[in-house]
Amino acid sequence: MKTKSYQLLVNATGQLMQQHVFDHLSDEKLFRMNHCLRQLGNQNSGIASDGIEDELFKLFGEANLYTETTTPQSVHQWQAAMSCFGKTIMQTSALVEEVE
Repeated sequence: MKTKSYQLLVNATGQLMQQHVFDHLSDEKLFRMNHCLRQLGNQNSGIASDGIEDELFKLFGEANLYTETTTPQSVHQWQAAMSCFGKTIMQTSALVEEVE
């Protein structure tokens, strides 16, 4: 189950990255996010993921979901992925309404 959750999180985050919700982050933060995503995406690594998760969720808190290219579907996909880890997007319904 955990592997499937990681795959869902990596896919959802990649989708939002393509929609430019993280463009405002510094190059250092984007590098760290990509590094963490690669580690999570590598199913064969025996690396403890708690620290990676914590860093990712901290960076996710800086997402700008109000970009013109963000779709409601990608926000829902990201919410579903984050809920697998017991996390939520603040005011999810308000964000989705704003995006629509």
